[in-house]
Amino acid sequence: MSELTYTAGVPAIDHHSHAGYVRPGQRISGIDSYEIENAMGHVEGHLDHADYQAYMALVESDRPAEAAELGQRLGIPALIEQSLRWQSTTVHAAALREGCEALYGRLSREETIAVSKQSRIEDFPGLYDRALLLSDTAAVLTDIPEIDPVAWPHARYKPIARIDPYLFPFGHPTWTGRGTDAPRFRRIFARVLERQLEIAGTDVPATLEAYEEFVLDSLRHRRAEGFIGLKIASAYVRTLQFQRVDRAEALTAWADLAGATAGEREYGTIPAPSGIDATSHKVLADHLAFRILEWAAAEGMPVQIHTGFGHTEPGLRISTANPLLLEELIGDPALNRLQIILIHGGFPYSSNLTALAQMHGNVHLDFSWMPYLQHHTVTRVLEEWLELLPANRVMYGTDTGSPEMHVSSTRRARTALDGVLESGVSDGLWTRRQAGWLVERVLHQNLCDVYGVSL
Repeated sequence: MSELTYTAGVPAIDHHSHAGYVRPGQRISGIDSYEIENAMGHVEGHLDHADYQAYMALVESDRPAEAAELGQRLGIPALIEQSLRWQSTTVHAAALREGCEALYGRLSREETIAVSKQSRIEDFPGLYDRALLLSDTAAVLTDIPEIDPVAWPHARYKPIARIDPYLFPFGHPTWTGRGTDAPRFRRIFARVLERQLEIAGTDVPATLEAYEEFVLDSLRHRRAEGFIGLKIASAYVRTLQFQRVDRAEALTAWADLAGATAGEREYGTIPAPSGIDATSHKVLADHLAFRILEWAAAEGMPVQIHTGFGHTEPGLRISTANPLLLEELIGDPALNRLQIILIHGGFPYSSNLTALAQMHGNVHLDFSWMPYLQHHTVTRVLEEWLELLPANRVMYGTDTGSPEMHVSSTRRARTALDGVLESGVSDGLWTRRQAGWLVERVLHQNLCDVYGVSL
């Protein structure tokens, strides 16, 4: 990559990270886990639907021997190897190689897998600290249910709490689509809610009013523990079209869902899907989302919202992750001071994000995820954003829990931003002084202003 001009030496704060997060049931592994995760879309697209579901059920229930046996019968190792070959020309593959070389030097793939796994086992926080140091990153905002503040000090690892677990106290309608990504998010949301109920020492309350009190108390507790913002990742399980509903509708939806799941719940657990009405499911989630966001606006808690496409396995519906579906939420007068950050660049709806931010002074954008998935697109998106939007609206981020990807993503983000600013200066759009100011705004200052933190 080219030498940096404007971004060199400017400290960054990563707006969207997953540092310290290990999925429930997931074992510590090396960098090959990212390659295999990327390969599962290819695997799913070349197996019988029922066979793939059976295999993934074994994987996700931590039955490795049975999963390996079934995988061999289905030819899954060969499909993964085939996918790795096809992946080798992607930005994701290049970014993973770059990050590994930066942290471990030039090793064979087998050696890199081994050292990356061992480094995580021995001192995962220390490995991430080294990645931050190499990339001149002062801190990250990490999307994580809980975090050990001793191992992962809040000075560098500032937690963000998803509100999605609170939106679905009665579970979800039966999943009938392809893949296992959406069901996985459902399970993660349920486990987080179960954990928050456990911390509160309660089951799901019997009434909507009592449940709302539990939710807000839980969020207050998490804020006191150091969580500095909220996130909505619901695009993985439902539409982004959140609509305000009156309380009578919400109460009816609560009664319908409570009745549909009566007798299925054990203490502290979310029931499995069974006959849940989709309309009531959406109405209640919509109501709870607005209730939480009204609280966040009053408390000065910013909220991140996932927009655009998802992982390489089917699940998220791209059409229902269009950020324009958020217009009713963003345009609600009660939320006009809620600081909203639409994340990931919203691909393939990046220009929709631009328009939403241009028209709403409380809406900000980040380009996390893009630096390790796309190359030229990042430059095009940054050009559009920085040319049209005020200087306080754009934030850098990585959207990774991988130290390797953090290093390469940050480097790639700096390179893209540098190129856009150099081009703008050459065209007379910005002075060099303005370009230097924009770098500081994008890499850390906009985030600091919105979240009330400092370098």
